[in-house]
Amino acid sequence: MSEAEHPGQPGRPEEEADRAAIRRVIEAWGFRRDAGEWDALSETFHLEGTIAVSWYAGPFAGFVEACRAIRGRNFSKHVMCGSRLVLRGRRALAETDVLLHMRGLVDGVEMIGQTNMRFLDRVERRGEGPWRLLDRVAVYDHDTIAPAIPGTAAPIAAEELAGLAPGHRFLAWRLRRAGRTVPDDLPAPGSAREAALRQEGDTWLEAAP
Repeated sequence: MSEAEHPGQPGRPEEEADRAAIRRVIEAWGFRRDAGEWDALSETFHLEGTIAVSWYAGPFAGFVEACRAIRGRNFSKHVMCGSRLVLRGRRALAETDVLLHMRGLVDGVEMIGQTNMRFLDRVERRGEGPWRLLDRVAVYDHDTIAPAIPGTAAPIAAEELAGLAPGHRFLAWRLRRAGRTVPDDLPAPGSAREAALRQEGDTWLEAAP
């Protein structure tokens, strides 16, 4: 997936308007998710939309309700960085860099972490309606974790990290300690799973009416 051959060259006005609208809805997702604006968050996806992140995979409506249920337990902030887009009519593929900042207690120790990941999105505009997300999968590039107070011992046992990929091992460890289910095979950079996701996206885009 790639943008225009010359990214510094403006495209047609209607294409640039579509790109701006898609980027706005991607950015809005992050703000609305972190602010707990659940009704507004629901409007970023089509009704049948799906999402797959570390701790949840399924209908987006279920994701919104799950986020509502756990709000306030810990701090999290999604920093939505640059997106690259490929458009075909009323369909688009988007890849967005995301920094996820987290803070919370693990066994009484305040921990802070950052996960670098990418959202691979399918975005669609229907009729005269707005662009909305149809499908999102997170790819996990790199993560870190450390005690919030320097010099504090981190409650991490090496065996608890065994088998976890470097891109998400600390994220998965923290979420599992909080009682959530996290698969071992989350999409990693350069993995067969990421390649399959890209191929599926390309096929979907090529089938645009």
